[in-house]
Amino acid sequence: MKVEALVPLLNVEDPDRSVAFYTGVLSFQMVQDACAEGRTVWALLQNGAAKLMINRPDGANSAPRRNRPGHGDAVLYLYVESARDVHADLTRRGVVAGAVEVQPYGMEEFTLRDPDGYEIAIGSPLTRIA
Repeated sequence: MKVEALVPLLNVEDPDRSVAFYTGVLSFQMVQDACAEGRTVWALLQNGAAKLMINRPDGANSAPRRNRPGHGDAVLYLYVESARDVHADLTRRGVVAGAVEVQPYGMEEFTLRDPDGYEIAIGSPLTRIA
């Protein structure tokens, strides 16, 4: 088996709210969507090589995830050129994010959560390899 891509699918309470977060805060673009009764029920988003699907299953409840401490589940990890620059930009725009920290595995990173409590880490390597 050869995998061509890994595209996380996030089950959310309100896909329109999630799409607004990922497009407005993290600069993803909507590639495709499916609507029912004038509301998004599924969407495929992309930013560079990163893709993400948003889905609304019946009875979605994200309260347990929003109330759970960090690193209690899967983390969406976004590699960027400069975590510090992204953090500064998000902070200027009023986005609440954790502090940038240097990790022992050679990354500068910080975390934030989307509206459904999914944890997102944004990081950049301390040393660039050509």
